Formats: sequence, C-alpha cells, structure tokens
Amino acid sequence: MLNPTKIMAATAALVVAGAMALGVARYASAQEPGATPSGPKARVEAFLGKVAANLGVSSDQLTSAVKGAELQTVDERVADGTLTSDQASKIKDRINNSQGTGLGALVIGRHERRERVRAGIVKVSAQAIGIDPKDLVSELKDGKSIADVAAEHNVPLDAVKQQITDGAKARLDQAVQDGKITQEQEDRALQKLADNLDAILDHSRSAGSQG
Repeated sequence: MLNPTKIMAATAALVVAGAMALGVARYASAQEPGATPSGPKARVEAFLGKVAANLGVSSDQLTSAVKGAELQTVDERVADGTLTSDQASKIKDRINNSQGTGLGALVIGRHERRERVRAGIVKVSAQAIGIDPKDLVSELKDGKSIADVAAEHNVPLDAVKQQITDGAKARLDQAVQDGKITQEQEDRALQKLADNLDAILDHSRSAGSQG
C-alpha cells in the first residue's frame, strides 16, 4: 500500500512534471514532419514512468493514486460550482478510460482551452483593428503587442477591448442557454477576462522573453 506522503508527492510531481512534459512534447511533435498524434502522449507516459521510479513506486500505483486524486478534484469542482454535473461526468469518463494517468483530462484540456481563448482574442482583435488575423499574428511574432498594432492603425484600444468582451459574452450567453455552463461559470469567466485583458493586449513576445 502506498504511503500517503508518497501519494501526495507523486500527485504534486505529476501535475508539475506532466504539464512541463506535455509542453515539450507538443513543441517536439510540431517540429517533426512525421510525428503522429499519439507521439506526445507516449513520451509523456514514458516521462511519468521515470517519475514513478524516482519516487520508488510502481507505475500502476502512481496511476491509481493520481486518477483517484483527479476524480476527487472533479467532485470538488462540482461542489463549488466550477463544473456542472454533465461536465464532471464527461471528465470522469475520460479519466477512467485513460490508459495512463488521466492527466490529459485536466492538463491537456486546460492547455487547449487556454490556446483557444488566445486564438479567439487574436482573431477578434484583428477584426477590430481592420487587418487579417494572419497579419496580426505576424506582428506579434515580431515582438509587438496587440496594443502596439492597434495604435499603429489608429484604433482606440478601448474599441478592441469592447469587441473582445462583447464577443466573449455572446458565446458564453449561448453556452449558458445550451446548458453547457452555468451562469456562475459565465460570470466568473467574464470577470477573469476583464481582470486580465489589459495585460493580454499589452503583452509582447519581447517583453515576455525578458520575464
């Protein structure tokens, strides 16, 4: 039977190490012309196998402990209103049906949602500025921020912010209407967007590399 301390250590290590490994694997697969979708997952599982060995536990013990912690976390998210019962059920299915630790349901899913939000902000910002999204992406890669590009095109930053906020609210309103999220989740998402939007629009690749 696993020592409780080792279970806690294993879970903490997996959350951090798994996220790092996923990031590395995603980058590596993007650079390999023949990479398959299963490649990154295989590398992550191999990495986590090393974590188990370093902790002195078997891969099966580590997997069982982490899946149990993930399922508990999902229940806590339902209790505090972060997830609906339907969302929790789907996440639990992914965790239980996972061949590995199930980290994909929490780590990969969160990463992909974040990437979709970023892509959405870039697309709407480009529309507000009046340029092609690809051109905005190119400007951002050159080290400019969205705020910089808006200023160059004489577009008030408040106009960009308003269009982003309006678009996000429209999509979230629809999600609430469809029963995909709760009103509380929408309110929380809009507040988070409002709290971080200035930093997102002011962020530049050159500034980020200095941090």
